[in-house]
Amino acid sequence: MGFLFGKKETVQAKAEVLEDGREITNREMSRLKYNEYHGKEPMLEIGVRIEPDCQVPYEAKMKAGLSLTFLLVPGVWVQVKYEAGKKERVELDDTAQAILDRNPQLAKKE
Repeated sequence: MGFLFGKKETVQAKAEVLEDGREITNREMSRLKYNEYHGKEPMLEIGVRIEPDCQVPYEAKMKAGLSLTFLLVPGVWVQVKYEAGKKERVELDDTAQAILDRNPQLAKKE
């Protein structure tokens, strides 16, 4: 029976953010359920264009934790992961520092 529940193969790819994560966060956090929220970090869905290696790019919704959405604005490049064969289940697979390093346009200009 162990073969039925084996480790799923995940694929990593680069993706360009298409929607404004800040706007989505503001809209979501204005909902009543977040007035006195105590729980896991909310996961939000943000539109991205995924560019897998040697495959045709496609658009999907990426799940990202609330704490990183302030960096997710249109034109930003991030690393994502998804299960092989399930391209619609996309998750952010990046840290804040890696996003900043990859996207110099996010750096504060002096």
